[in-house]
Amino acid sequence: MSEPDTPNEKNTIVFKLNVQCGRKGDRLTVKSNELKWLPNRSEFEMVTDSTSSGPNTNKKTYTSFSCSQDLLPKFVNSPITPKHEDIITSKLGPGQGIVLEAHAMKGLEKSHAKWFPMCTTWYKMFPKVALLQEVKDKKADELVKKCLVNVFDIEDIGKGRKRATVARPQLCTLCRECIRGDDMEKCVALRRVKDHFIFRIESAGAFPLEVLVTEAIKILEEKYERVITELT
Repeated sequence: MSEPDTPNEKNTIVFKLNVQCGRKGDRLTVKSNELKWLPNRSEFEMVTDSTSSGPNTNKKTYTSFSCSQDLLPKFVNSPITPKHEDIITSKLGPGQGIVLEAHAMKGLEKSHAKWFPMCTTWYKMFPKVALLQEVKDKKADELVKKCLVNVFDIEDIGKGRKRATVARPQLCTLCRECIRGDDMEKCVALRRVKDHFIFRIESAGAFPLEVLVTEAIKILEEKYERVITELT
């Protein structure tokens, strides 16, 4: 939602929470299932100048809808509820209470970071780990123990002998611990594949990961096409 837009039934969802803990008894655990959807509009009245308000004045709420959201085709048979109803939101002591409205607004990250759909996102070049010569027996055991992410494994070559193999190169962090000391630099080579990248993306929950990746690629394609068009 950009700045000129106003909250309406198509870009805003309103929940209310009204819980009280009795003055006698144990503490009350409040969970997300206590959030109730308000399909018609906000129920909280905005604070206005007392001189301009009267008993017959229409009270203005924080969010007003032109129609009820439960009449929209998308929500007729699928009312809006928290996806996970067992999330602990707060704990109340005797005599405490919470009365609030939560307004979820649809928007774009370029307007405000709160609409960013992803959490941690990072990438790295695909690591390439190669054995320049065979590493056998005791030296193979030492190499396997040096790697904290289990890139190497042991292979039995018969007659009680064994050798190290590169089993999981994609896990390598290029920490170089495996080539420290004992002339290991002559045995192991650590490189990067310059045209192969590993991306790790975590969704904030608004969209599935496959949707985020697909939409991000579409945006990149549009930017590339725009640059090419301007250069030609």
